[in-house]
Amino acid sequence: MMRRLGAGRRVMLALAAAGALASLAGVAARAEQAIPEQQVKAAYILNFTRYANWPAPALVEPHAPLVVCMVGAGAADMARQLQHRAAGSHPLELRVVSRVEETEPCHAVYLALPERSRQSAWLTRMREQAILTIGDSANFLADGGMINMMLVDGSIRFEVNLTAAKHSGVSLNPRMLALAERVVGGDSK
Repeated sequence: MMRRLGAGRRVMLALAAAGALASLAGVAARAEQAIPEQQVKAAYILNFTRYANWPAPALVEPHAPLVVCMVGAGAADMARQLQHRAAGSHPLELRVVSRVEETEPCHAVYLALPERSRQSAWLTRMREQAILTIGDSANFLADGGMINMMLVDGSIRFEVNLTAAKHSGVSLNPRMLALAERVVGGDSK
């Protein structure tokens, strides 16, 4: 089982980074080929958008841009790493936002907010919208976020709050759920 998951993570990353990134399965890259954590997170965000489906009318047109909003520390750098990418037939439109009101046109939001109170407030405001919420803090799922990235043994892993996803109307591909370290609110692996 562990080998299958490792291969899936490598395939997922290869799709996002066109073979330029190291394995996401926990195989450490040689020091001279070390990849910055932010670059790996950008690859994950890209893949999360590729393995999510939005309800109508959120993303009806087959070639409409998929709006990904970035909030918090490093948001502009992360957005630059995702330029000229696409999620299926949808080119990514990247926006750096600083107020929750600016997330209305967003299909996905990456929150890098250090204060839990701000994170919780943002997630509460987006809860009723068809927005894929992605973060990287210990309390992200508990605060109502959908996908939380975390550093485990030098590798980025992720966990999913399936209840939050279902509540928003965003559906996540079962293959992605199988790669999750933990799924809350759904069937266990």
